[in-house]
Amino acid sequence: MSAKTTVILGGGLGGLTAAASLRRLTPPEHRIVVVEKRETFSLCMANLWLMTGERQAPEEGEREMSGLAKKGIDWVRGEVQSLDADARTVRTSAGSLDGDYVVVALGADRKPQAVPGFSEGALNLYEPEGAQAIRHALAGFSGGRIVVLISRTPFSCPSAPYEAAFLIEDVLRTRGVRERVEIAVYTPEDLPMPVAGPTVGQSLVQMLKERGIEFHGEQIALKIDPASRRVLFEIDETSYDLLVGVPPHVAPEAAREGKLVDASGWIPVDSGTLETRHPGVFAIGDATAIRLPNGMFLPKAGVFADGQAHAVAERIAADIVGGAEATRFNGHGFCYIEVGHGMAAYGAGNFYGLPGPRVSLEQASERFRKEKEGIERAALALLE
Repeated sequence: MSAKTTVILGGGLGGLTAAASLRRLTPPEHRIVVVEKRETFSLCMANLWLMTGERQAPEEGEREMSGLAKKGIDWVRGEVQSLDADARTVRTSAGSLDGDYVVVALGADRKPQAVPGFSEGALNLYEPEGAQAIRHALAGFSGGRIVVLISRTPFSCPSAPYEAAFLIEDVLRTRGVRERVEIAVYTPEDLPMPVAGPTVGQSLVQMLKERGIEFHGEQIALKIDPASRRVLFEIDETSYDLLVGVPPHVAPEAAREGKLVDASGWIPVDSGTLETRHPGVFAIGDATAIRLPNGMFLPKAGVFADGQAHAVAERIAADIVGGAEATRFNGHGFCYIEVGHGMAAYGAGNFYGLPGPRVSLEQASERFRKEKEGIERAALALLE
């Protein structure tokens, strides 16, 4: 048997999990290459802890990509510039690579410029620098209106903006200024985390209401006016003194230029195998579009990237070394939703359920917050 090469594009949670799992399942002569432009890996969930001040610097939740060498995995530091899916050839800023298998795990690109005024008027919750800027703003905030804005759907980590609202409320209450502050969430969604179903969404709206946080659904931002501190929507507008924003997300440029995406704007894949329309080319995580039985799409969340990574690694390993048939990705997922006071709620269920996802939400507890911390520890261990 000739040695095979698997090229994994992206060193986020999905890409690293796929690499580590495939390494365990295949002999060392089969090469595994991760292409990632960043020198370090971290989880986006850490931005919430940077925002609250629980964590002071991004480095506390980062690990060096060079740690892959200890796992028998090659790391090419470079940016993916193009992908020829038929030839399974990848061109990067560090050179070209040919693979017997390619796994696209590039996540989603963020495009704040898609909403005029976003870059100038909003603090970006999805970047460590933005999270730190929010922390500094909250430290000196003595009164006014704080708006958490979800500018477009879909977006990564569907619970994150709602967690941000809960945690901002908790920070201000701890500082003793909560009574002088209005907090509001604006989103294009009709309910929070709509794919999880109306029961979960209505529960989250009630949790917001109990904390005095406004919820404004079906609001699509047209532009932000930093000078007047206003957000203009299709059918409404609001003022703000502090704007915390979730920027628009789009499929990675290499996927768009390589014509991997469909009309949804994302990469269609088989829901169980994660294979694209091109044999030997797989896609996992936020870059994908998996339509559910109810017509909605699977959310863009780390738990799904992780599960898909294991399924793809098993499938590639079975093709290389034979053995048992690979497990199909089954659509099960979970989510921890931080609410402040060191607690988190927990939602879980089968997103491939019929006629739609079957998801339940458990009451917030300290145990669930500790379990969320464990998710980060396990992810960072991929490079230790």
